[in-house]
Amino acid sequence: MGHIFLCGIKHSGKTTIGKLLAQRLGRRWYDLDQEIEKKIKEPIRTFYRVSGQEAFQRLEVEVLKTIIGEENLVISLGGGAADNDPLMKLIKKYGILVYLYVEEAHLLKRILRGGIPPFLDENDVEGSFHRLYERRNRRYSKDCNHLIQLPFGQAKEANVELVLDSLGLKE
Repeated sequence: MGHIFLCGIKHSGKTTIGKLLAQRLGRRWYDLDQEIEKKIKEPIRTFYRVSGQEAFQRLEVEVLKTIIGEENLVISLGGGAADNDPLMKLIKKYGILVYLYVEEAHLLKRILRGGIPPFLDENDVEGSFHRLYERRNRRYSKDCNHLIQLPFGQAKEANVELVLDSLGLKE
């Protein structure tokens, strides 16, 4: 099976589910965004605002290359992985892609709890999120090996069970 990569739009549960899934499978877990922040020693939002999308995407690929040499990892990707073609190619080469699908309205509420992120237009938050959601949802849906719809408000442990079941790894 190789690595298990968890993708989804920001706040879909990639980190929470990734940690628990790795524990259940006895695998090592990485959060790609956390690994990037360790490398750059600043929040991703700051780096993204200052350096831009292209620089950030190069950094995503560079950091992923440093960890994929290990065996059988669970890796939680950043929400924008769908927009990074070289990253997506690397993922397909080294493992399977699991898309954690959450409905648009629920994600926007979760995202805005932390303020307006730099990838959204402050003058059209809902419209810019809708366009981003549609684009990323299309890409993730097309490229994933497993699409798992996560019910809103379901316990994280139950979501992990959905992933395990989809992967054929349920005990």
